[in-house]
Amino acid sequence: MAQDTSDAQSFEALESALAHHAQGDFARAVELYGAISPHSPSFQEGQYYLGVALHHLGQHQRAVDLLRAALAASGGRVDWANKVGNILTAQNRFAEAADIFEQAIAKAPAQALLRINLGAARERMGDFARAEQAYQAAISLEPESQEAYRLLSALYAGQQMELESVRAYCAGYIVSPRETTTPYLLGKAYYVLGRLDDAAEVYRQWREAEPDNPVPAHLFAACSSQDDGDAIPDRCSDDYVNVTFDDYASHFEGKLSSLDYRGPDLLKRLMSAHFQAHADLHVLDAGCGTGLCAPILRPYAQSLDGVDLSGAMLEIAHQRSLYEALHQAEIGAFLGACHKTFDLIACMDTLIYFGAIDSIFRQFAANLAPGGRLIFTSEICADNSKVYQLNPSGRYSHSVAYLRHVMEATGFHCVLLDHEPLRTELQKPVAGVIVLAQRL
Repeated sequence: MAQDTSDAQSFEALESALAHHAQGDFARAVELYGAISPHSPSFQEGQYYLGVALHHLGQHQRAVDLLRAALAASGGRVDWANKVGNILTAQNRFAEAADIFEQAIAKAPAQALLRINLGAARERMGDFARAEQAYQAAISLEPESQEAYRLLSALYAGQQMELESVRAYCAGYIVSPRETTTPYLLGKAYYVLGRLDDAAEVYRQWREAEPDNPVPAHLFAACSSQDDGDAIPDRCSDDYVNVTFDDYASHFEGKLSSLDYRGPDLLKRLMSAHFQAHADLHVLDAGCGTGLCAPILRPYAQSLDGVDLSGAMLEIAHQRSLYEALHQAEIGAFLGACHKTFDLIACMDTLIYFGAIDSIFRQFAANLAPGGRLIFTSEICADNSKVYQLNPSGRYSHSVAYLRHVMEATGFHCVLLDHEPLRTELQKPVAGVIVLAQRL
C-alpha cells in the first residue's frame, strides 16, 4: 500500500511538473521532477523532462548527463533521441548531436525529421556533403517537406551555389503551395525547374481567372507549346509592359545588378570607340527605363530625350536630372508622333519585348537624320533558322539573319555586330549582340 501511495504521489508530481514546464516555469518544474520517487514508473520520464528543464535553465552539462541516462534507460526511445540531439545542437555539441541522430535513424529509418535534424548538425560541423545527403534523404522520405528544401537551399546558398539554391527553394515552393502563393511566383518556380508544361498550366488557370490581366496571357504564351505560330504574339502588349515594370521599378536596378546586366558597359565601350565626346548630338534613349544609360549618353549629347512606357520607371529616370525631356509612351507610338530628328537612337535591352521588329526599325529610320546612327542590343536565338522566338522568360530573341535582313530592308548599314552575353540567367550567360547601324 505504501508503494502504491508513493507511485500516486510521484504521478501527481509529474503531472504538476509538466504543467509548470509547459508554462515556462522551469524552476518550479525542476523541484517537482525531483520529488518523483526513483522507484516509481514515472521516474524515467521525470528524469528526461528534468534534463530538458535544466537545459532551459542553462545547466547544460547536468542536463545532458540526465538526458543521456534517460535515453539509455528507455532503450533509445526515438522521440527522446530527437529532442536530445536538438538540445546538443543548441549547445553547439554538433558531433554528439549527429551521433544521437544517427542512432535514432537506425531505429526509425523512415522518419524524415531525423534526417533534417542530422543535416542541420552536419552543416553546423562544416560537413556540407553529408549535410546535403541528409537533406536529400529527408526529401526522398517526405517529398512535400518544405523545411528540408528550405534548409537545402540555405546550405547551397552558403556555399555560393546560387543556381542549386534557387532550384531547391523553388522545388520546396511547389510541393506544398501556401495560401499566400501567387500564380506568378508558382509559375516562375516551375519555369526555374524547367517544368514548362506545369508553368503553362498555372498561367492558363490564372488567365481564365483574370481574363483582363495581361500578365498571365503573355506568360502562358511564353511557356506553352509554340508549334502553332499564330499563338505567339509578335510583341509584348503595352499593358503587359506597363504592369510588369510599374511593379518592378523600385527594385529594377538591384535586380539587374544581380543578373550581371552588361548593357551600360557595352554601350560605354561602343560609344568611346565610335563617337567623339562633346559631339553635340541629339540623342533618344529608347526604352530608357530608370535611366541607367543616361550618364553614358549625356557627354555626347546636346539634347537627350528618354521614352518609356512605364511611368514608375520614368519617375526614377527623372531624378537623375540628365534628360531634357522624358516621355511616357510606347516607343513606336512616340516615334510616329515625334517631329524631332535625332542623330543617335540608343535602344538597349528593349528589343527583347518585340518579336517582329520591322515596324519599329522603319520608325527608327524615319526619326534619324541621314547618316544618323542606331545602337541596340538583342538576345539571339540559338536556332538561327528562326526569325524570332518568345522564350519561357517572357522575352523575345532574334536570329542574326533576321536582324541583318531588317536593317537592310529599312535603310540601315550594319557598321558593327558584336556577339556579347547580355546578362546572366540561372547562372548561364544570355547570348546576345550589340549592334551599331547607320542610316543610309
